[in-house]
Amino acid sequence: MLRVKNLSFGYSDTYVLQNISFTVNNGEYKAIIGESGSGKSTLIKLIFGEYDVEQGQIFWKDTEILGPKYNLVVGYDFMKSVSQEFDLMPYTSVKNNIGKHLSRFYPEEKERRTQELLKTVELEDFAQTKVKNLSGGQKQRVALARALAKEPEILLLDEPFSHIDNFKKQSLRRKIFNYLKANNIACIVATHDRNDVLGFADEILVLNNKTIIAKDTPQN
Repeated sequence: MLRVKNLSFGYSDTYVLQNISFTVNNGEYKAIIGESGSGKSTLIKLIFGEYDVEQGQIFWKDTEILGPKYNLVVGYDFMKSVSQEFDLMPYTSVKNNIGKHLSRFYPEEKERRTQELLKTVELEDFAQTKVKNLSGGQKQRVALARALAKEPEILLLDEPFSHIDNFKKQSLRRKIFNYLKANNIACIVATHDRNDVLGFADEILVLNNKTIIAKDTPQN
């Protein structure tokens, strides 16, 4: 379980987030929606440990999430993040980008997992294509598959479908979130597009004026 307790954070003495509290259970999909500048990306970065928490605490199970003041390397093995900068290896293939973090000691399992993830993000036909030759939307899908390859317990997604055309979005969202549920992976998605989350989220948080103004099921 992820626990965010009384979290406040700001830049240059100006608060972006104030008194943020919520939990995410194992396998639960939590969505954070709000306008640009509402603090969604900042919240994702705080949960991942990219920034130091000024007030409040963040825990995954019994582990407190700490920022760069305490960790030389940002992040934790049990948590993966896909930001709006994809951080891929441009001169290697899609398949190699996805398989990079899978064990070489079990080649058959590595191949099976790689093919499974290629199918999940609908990139089977681009397996041997170099990443530098892909569109922005295709790169975003590679980044999603690579994060899943690391088998996280919780996945943080910041505008994960922003570069993907509407024709692909619906089936891709369905496959990604079905995969997360099937593997009991908790997920937090930050987005300004309610269509990304309404059909899939277990609960939606609405960020506005530095705080959570609503927290409920998509139906409500």
